[in-house]
Amino acid sequence: MLIQEYFKSRGMLLEKALRNYLQYSNDYPKKLHEAMYYSVFSGGKRLRPILFFATYEMLIGRKNINRLERLLPAACALEMIHTASLIHDDLPSIDDSSERRGQPSCHEKFGAATAILAGDALITKAMEVLTDIKNNKIALQCVMILTRAMSTRGMIGGQVVDIISAKKKVNVNTLRYIHMRKTGALLQAATEMACSFGNAEENLTITLNNYALNLGLAYQIVDDILDEVGSFEVLGKEPGEDIRNSKSTYPALIGLEKSKKTAEKMLRDSHNLVKNMQNNDVLLEFVAMIKERLP
Repeated sequence: MLIQEYFKSRGMLLEKALRNYLQYSNDYPKKLHEAMYYSVFSGGKRLRPILFFATYEMLIGRKNINRLERLLPAACALEMIHTASLIHDDLPSIDDSSERRGQPSCHEKFGAATAILAGDALITKAMEVLTDIKNNKIALQCVMILTRAMSTRGMIGGQVVDIISAKKKVNVNTLRYIHMRKTGALLQAATEMACSFGNAEENLTITLNNYALNLGLAYQIVDDILDEVGSFEVLGKEPGEDIRNSKSTYPALIGLEKSKKTAEKMLRDSHNLVKNMQNNDVLLEFVAMIKERLP
């Protein structure tokens, strides 16, 4: 499958850059740096930076791994911010998840205080890394895109609404709001930063951001479904966490079958938004990859 080879080659490039940025894992204070390194290299799929690469390569019209070198600071920043959000999500005061990707979550291994600070440190490291982008205009745009994605209008806002909605009966619009920000915001940031590097026109940027948003919503609905009917091997953690935490999910609100149909519609929408673009093969395979996760 094309996307498997693409993930492998681009993933190796990303791993090398991330290790260069986080090579101080033995530096003082050692425990904090170990927690950062442990969380970043715990087996993540790297969906966001690879979507970023794929969007950029579609825009420039060819796949050339050497052309991705100038994108590496932004790609690493994306993954650091995503990892920070997972560390914070897993904390006892939020989702209280003891496992992540089949391993002890950061707070289980290093303690809650260190986990909080490791997440904070990864966010600040991401901002530092963005200063390595050679083009100052693009660097500033990336800072703006990522800080907006993290903000009260983005991931943080979505997380807060998720917390205050627990143990309450919410409607589908509220749940969509949560997913758009918790999951969709950083995926949109990936395509938007690629458009910045690729000097894309505004209408194309909007279209690709909508592609990413639908992709993110579908991904989260599939996760909701798998939390009910999936296994530890698929999820990397024990299923049923949403029920234990009294979280609202699409299956809880509209049932499993309707949730599947909703995810399928969003994936069709993503597909239709990019189907007529040139060099779109990897973006289309992102849609197919998420569809394959549907049980």
